[in-house]
Amino acid sequence: MSAYNRRDFTKLIMLGGIGYTLFSCVDDDKKQKSTVVEEKEEAFTVSQLLPENVKLYQKADEGYQELTVRFNKRFQQSPTYIAQCFTTQGVADAIKFAQYKNLNVVVKSGGHSFEGFSSTNNGLVVDVSAMKKMEWNPDHSVTIEAGCVLKEMYDELLPKQRILPAGSCATVGVAGLTLGGGYGFFSRKYGLTCDSLQAITIVDGNGNIRHESGNSAILKACKGGGNGNFGVVTKMKFRTYQAPNFFQAFRCKSYKLTTDRAKKILEEWFYHTQKLPISAFSAFVLNGTTLTILITNYTDDVKNVMPMYDALKKISDKATVGSKRPLARALTSFYGVQHPIYFKNACAGMYNDFSSIEGCLDNVLSKVLSSKGLIYQINTLGGNINSETAEKQSVFPHRSYSYLSELQSYWEQPSQEASRLAIFQEVQQLFYDHGIRAHYRNYPDSNFKDFEIAYYGKYLSELKEIKKQLDPDNRFQHPQSISL
Repeated sequence: MSAYNRRDFTKLIMLGGIGYTLFSCVDDDKKQKSTVVEEKEEAFTVSQLLPENVKLYQKADEGYQELTVRFNKRFQQSPTYIAQCFTTQGVADAIKFAQYKNLNVVVKSGGHSFEGFSSTNNGLVVDVSAMKKMEWNPDHSVTIEAGCVLKEMYDELLPKQRILPAGSCATVGVAGLTLGGGYGFFSRKYGLTCDSLQAITIVDGNGNIRHESGNSAILKACKGGGNGNFGVVTKMKFRTYQAPNFFQAFRCKSYKLTTDRAKKILEEWFYHTQKLPISAFSAFVLNGTTLTILITNYTDDVKNVMPMYDALKKISDKATVGSKRPLARALTSFYGVQHPIYFKNACAGMYNDFSSIEGCLDNVLSKVLSSKGLIYQINTLGGNINSETAEKQSVFPHRSYSYLSELQSYWEQPSQEASRLAIFQEVQQLFYDHGIRAHYRNYPDSNFKDFEIAYYGKYLSELKEIKKQLDPDNRFQHPQSISL
């Protein structure tokens, strides 16, 4: 029996992007608030690693192999040490241990990094996946520890009729999602995940515990630029919103597509998505010769939702209107596969409109239509993601773009990897040759040229200054971490 069936694949590709992805920042313009807890100047000893705070594993230890498992089975890495942390102090102690042993550090929360950046073949992994506490504040904000995954977060928030406009992949870590930007079904109304982030607790490269809020430059840097670059975020305080009463999905499907027909449908999709209300979201998902267009909405405002659905229905082979379902039940249908698999996913560029890719689209679509297991997906951004206030309080550089795309490929056997990666890279080269350069940090690729500019754009120099401040020894390193 195969490791996962066609239904599993459908769950993966239907909003694959949304699964790896949360609102217009409302934090007031207080003076910078930054509190640092300095460790005493004393020699580090391994005896400082108290079991209630952190447990250290080496390769021969029982439990080590279980802690090395990541969602992407392409990466089977073996770090020298794994520090399983249970408290913020445990993280600080783990960083002190790394200093003592002169080890590079990577950070693991949900373990969903597309390129395996949450592990390493040497150095120390700071694993915060056991830190899952959630605490409500009087103003309906919520403080979430870095080990929580989206399913756990929804299980806590939705019964209280509150939401964070997050993604939908059940086992993605809230921390990694947020620190790279984050988007989902509700982002066009409430902004990116990171725009709701009001305060953080972070352990820097020297093992100091910092509490950042208000207009702190460090907090700003962690809104789009904080994934494994200069510290370990252990706690995050988020603003929450009243949850909608229902969630509705519309789908249009087409089969046995030709390049010409796929292109015409995509042009029509681009045209209508520009008119969607901010309560609506849409995704164009081309899986081989089969196309699924998803439209979602969670308010009674269906202006331009039904006209888009009706227009696409006329040129599709099948169309369905879903019922208005309670949000908690509706989201579970997008939770996706929750066990490790073989895959390759990466950003395929940020777009303004159809003209951004028209010049290379025939070649791209031809490759996708003729390649087994290759998926091309485009998701709507726009709306309040473009908030000027959020722009000033974060380092996410791509707010002006209205669309985010990605390539995906899934397979069951390691022997299939080489051929899948080869065609994947051919399509990537088509986009590169066409001038597509802006990419989403949460959808990384180790082959991206000038990745720092691609991910961080105009904010790169600002992030390098934060790196110098928090991690002067360049302790936090992975293949695409910000360099000094």
